[in-house]
Amino acid sequence: MKFKSLSSFGLYSTFMIIILAVISYLYAFWKVFSEVESDSKQLLNYVEHKLWVAGNSLEKLNQIYFSSCDYLGQETLEEFLFDHLGAGLFLIRHKSSSPWTYCSVVGNIKVSQRDRNFKNLMYLDEGKRRAISVMGYDWQGIEKRDLFLSLESTDRINAVRIALEDSYSFFEDQCTDCRHVEVRLANDDLIFELGGIKSGVLTGIRAISTKFPLYIDAVVGINRVREVMLSSLIFTAPISVVFSLLCLYIVNLLKVLHNSLSYRLKVAIKKGELVAYYQPIIDAQTGYIVGAEALVRWFKPDGTIEPPGRFIQILEESELINELTLQLLRNIPVDLVDVLKESPNFRCSINLVPQHLESADFSDQLILLAEQGFPCHQLAIEITERYPLKNLRQARINVDKMKALGVCIELDDAGTGYGGASYLQELNIDVMKIDKLFVDTLIISPDRTQVLDANIQMALTLGMQIIAEGVEASSQSKTLLDKGVRFQQGFLFAKPLSAVEFVAFWHESYQAHDKSDSTDIPSLCAIKEE
Repeated sequence: MKFKSLSSFGLYSTFMIIILAVISYLYAFWKVFSEVESDSKQLLNYVEHKLWVAGNSLEKLNQIYFSSCDYLGQETLEEFLFDHLGAGLFLIRHKSSSPWTYCSVVGNIKVSQRDRNFKNLMYLDEGKRRAISVMGYDWQGIEKRDLFLSLESTDRINAVRIALEDSYSFFEDQCTDCRHVEVRLANDDLIFELGGIKSGVLTGIRAISTKFPLYIDAVVGINRVREVMLSSLIFTAPISVVFSLLCLYIVNLLKVLHNSLSYRLKVAIKKGELVAYYQPIIDAQTGYIVGAEALVRWFKPDGTIEPPGRFIQILEESELINELTLQLLRNIPVDLVDVLKESPNFRCSINLVPQHLESADFSDQLILLAEQGFPCHQLAIEITERYPLKNLRQARINVDKMKALGVCIELDDAGTGYGGASYLQELNIDVMKIDKLFVDTLIISPDRTQVLDANIQMALTLGMQIIAEGVEASSQSKTLLDKGVRFQQGFLFAKPLSAVEFVAFWHESYQAHDKSDSTDIPSLCAIKEE
């Protein structure tokens, strides 16, 4: 027992460590992802704002007189630059000037040879007046490459170099190798990049501009997630402990659920472990088998049989009873194929509960089975008094549907439960089954059989057939016969039998009575006309 406790403690500890690691990692990943996503959007907004300011400045530059790139021309650009410091470096080129040469505040600058084409230009309007591009240029002997925005007018082209800083507040100096951001035009030309991470990338994030043809690619690096994960343990550890305990509680709850009788019954029905056993109903006057009652038995995978008393009430009080009843019903013509074929008057009964009768589902299913060839004229349903019917009117409607198919209606447990008299009056009962409780009085207290006699008399007066249940002694059987009850059921004749055993028992009885014509066997249920 001690070793078991230690083993369980070890498993719980391992489980909690795993949960801690998972929660810490997920929290760190979410935090870094959100951080990178937010920073990318901020950077995108920054670039868009710079382009918007530059575009407005270009329109104003177009209104300034510019003659040539001499001292006055450079001075004019310098004054304009001081008035629009947030825009960038302004350039002007007259269309009559040397191609790919622009005038700036420091004189002429030339576009790099590799960019002297129009392939990398991305136009911002249908008239192709505005364009954005990444171009290289010579800046006082230094080769540079930047983002340019240009505006073409009748006689000249104005351009502005967008000044984008190469560092931002969210790129800490100590973490340049755990960040990487690229700003690109829609044609994939690189505008600039930040950070040094090249490997250990968990995922990428892309922020696309809706105002300009550009996008930003950023990555979530594993090193950054690891750092946040370690620093957040003080926060995630308590959450992990609570979550672990919650998981353990749920696991134990599921164990309890899986071990519950309702759940095991649900699984058993799906696996077909609940099957019908058939108890013969005998004509005690002739000895012929005139019918049978289908009684459910639960055969477990280990070979044991669960007593019906342990699970039948759970079944009858749940939705499982509907699925099981239909399952047993469909199996009757398969289990008793020989009997049903050779004995047209034979009827097999099956128990129904109030929910079967108070909903149209069961009667509709029975109608569907009849259309598929189910022998409803050899079926009887037993309505028990153990549970009350709350809607007798609806029950009568559904009973009438079944009677129209040739189904026999039996009242089970008569006189032991709810509303027997009302059931007899409202549901057009064909057969009354006298409960074992009253049959036992024939032995226990033979001078106190008034209730038994009253039930028999009531059934005979109403023109019903009678079946006595729980007949265990020949003296009981003889007395019942003397009282006019010829159809009997009980251990005196046979216990509930498996389908194979019942068919064999029926064949033996059939041969023992040398019956060549099974139509002479009396009918268990002569359905009354209303």
